[in-house]
Amino acid sequence: MSEQSGIPGGDTGANAPHAGKDRDLSFLWPVIDRIRAIEIKFVAEDAAGNAAPRVTGAPQSVLEARLQALEGEVAALKQTIQSTLGAGVSAAADAVAAVAIDLPPQRWTRVAALAVLTFLLLLAAHWMIVFVYDKPTIVLRLMSIAIPLPLAVWLTLRHRIVPWVEIIYGLVIGAAAVFGMAFATSIHEQTAFLPENIREWQETLEYTASIMFAHLTGVLISSALQARGGVQNRAGEATLRLAQVIALVSGRAVANGPQLKKHVDNVQSLVTNLMPIASAIMAIVTGIRGFLN
Repeated sequence: MSEQSGIPGGDTGANAPHAGKDRDLSFLWPVIDRIRAIEIKFVAEDAAGNAAPRVTGAPQSVLEARLQALEGEVAALKQTIQSTLGAGVSAAADAVAAVAIDLPPQRWTRVAALAVLTFLLLLAAHWMIVFVYDKPTIVLRLMSIAIPLPLAVWLTLRHRIVPWVEIIYGLVIGAAAVFGMAFATSIHEQTAFLPENIREWQETLEYTASIMFAHLTGVLISSALQARGGVQNRAGEATLRLAQVIALVSGRAVANGPQLKKHVDNVQSLVTNLMPIASAIMAIVTGIRGFLN
């Protein structure tokens, strides 16, 4: 776990003023060398102009030539700064991309093995709770949330997260488990396998959604831990876009630049931390809603 969340929080207190000292500013050296070259050239030309004998009308033409040469040097310096800063941004982007590539994609064999394990554990929990110990059904619903969640964290914590794949995975697991439980019940109690009315179909769909949201809660927890470790993923990119929209609406009084970026980062951190909580609430509500009526 520490490998994913090993980056500590920002410096505070006495250490905050020293945070900027660790930045690498070596990419500015070409700009500094260019400024020094212009300064040396300008001083040399000025000394040569003072040493040369003055001729009537000459200083004006010499000054114009020197101004044109200086304008050319300034334009070249501007181009150097833009190219240097562009290289710095490109290097930073490459570094971020390298961090994202460090996470390997999911192997389908691993996904299939964990899907089978989740399915069997849910069926085993159903058999033990309903037929062996004869516990209330609400206990089964809560166990159906508790089982997929940690397995989803284990599945996605050290691998690349693709949101739409995880949604389909959760739906497949939920539907397979719910209909597997219905099949076991139909054999044990000699009842119908499929739901027979709208109310039973609604309960079946809610139970499936509860298992899916439990899986998504584990995925979102993994995404939050990856974000704390500085790893980008598609779920993090989605929360970043959402955070940018919220920041633009809620932070109109925030100035541009570092303050705006800090505001967006704070909103993204809040959204990233709240999404697993919201998903867990949805899993619980859809799982036990039928018992609350």
